[in-house]
Amino acid sequence: MKPIYKLYKKPEFENILYLDKDGVLKIALYRIGKLSSPRKVDEIKVKKDLNIIADFSKKKFNLVIISNQPDLSRNLINQSFLDLNIDMIREYLPISVALICPHLRSANCTCRKPKTGLIRSFRTLFPHNHQKELYIGDQISDQKCSEELGIPFIMVDDSLSINNNIDATLDSH
Repeated sequence: MKPIYKLYKKPEFENILYLDKDGVLKIALYRIGKLSSPRKVDEIKVKKDLNIIADFSKKKFNLVIISNQPDLSRNLINQSFLDLNIDMIREYLPISVALICPHLRSANCTCRKPKTGLIRSFRTLFPHNHQKELYIGDQISDQKCSEELGIPFIMVDDSLSINNNIDATLDSH
């Protein structure tokens, strides 16, 4: 399975704001005590306080989602579900591009954060659109990815996710 690059609109500005999806743009889930992405439509909860992020677009930043989605490799979600998930985010934010790593950690790919392959590919595809870069994430893997590339980083505390715990019995079907 290859990394997924979804172009929603061609980046028009020289600046990029990289955004982690789960925990930054959406309320992340905890499934059996581990961070998890939604697997059903009713689990997708886009955050409502995205005004600050929307302001970056007004300040001439392209908004780019960068996300690990190993549930694609596990066949727990499919591309259509992921597209729906991002479309729900796009109702609130003018996302230009989504960069998705579908691999499990064990695949040892170059695109799974904290590795930098997704951003390096973006820079190659859009060489004139990364004069200034900023990265907003909620995990150490996001921070390590940004540090490796010298991109300033903002850590989001997603305390809402702690309260969004899914019981293991619900996940068994």
